[in-house]
Amino acid sequence: MTSPSDIFPAARIEAESGSRGGADPAPPAVADGAALNILVVEDNIDSQVMVCELVGMLGHRVRGVDDGEQALDAMRAEDFDVLFTDVSLPGMSGIALARLALRDKPGMRVIFSTGYGKEALERLDFPARILRKPYDLQELKAALDQRA
Repeated sequence: MTSPSDIFPAARIEAESGSRGGADPAPPAVADGAALNILVVEDNIDSQVMVCELVGMLGHRVRGVDDGEQALDAMRAEDFDVLFTDVSLPGMSGIALARLALRDKPGMRVIFSTGYGKEALERLDFPARILRKPYDLQELKAALDQRA
């Protein structure tokens, strides 16, 4: 089972020491106040909580759900700028979820998080950013800052 410290090694250090090894904390991803509304889809609850906390620390609004069906329900109820999803989810895959989300909202940005190889993601028929686990806060920030 993947733990949050496996995905975010720098976050483990921050949590244990209360700092990032003497470095200044990461500034909010959007300094002009244009926070993004981000939907995080992660079936590992500990990892979901950690991602949501980090995204919130970067100055964005965030909602976390466990699977594709919950994500579709959330997207019907709320407008999200970014879909941040694990590739391997119970039931519907993150890739299938992204296709459905983009069908209804073509302008939504997609970020995939995966602990597996990127091969399946290299042939996507839509633009997406890929974060390979483990990633750190700066990589997360860069993915969220990147525009289409």
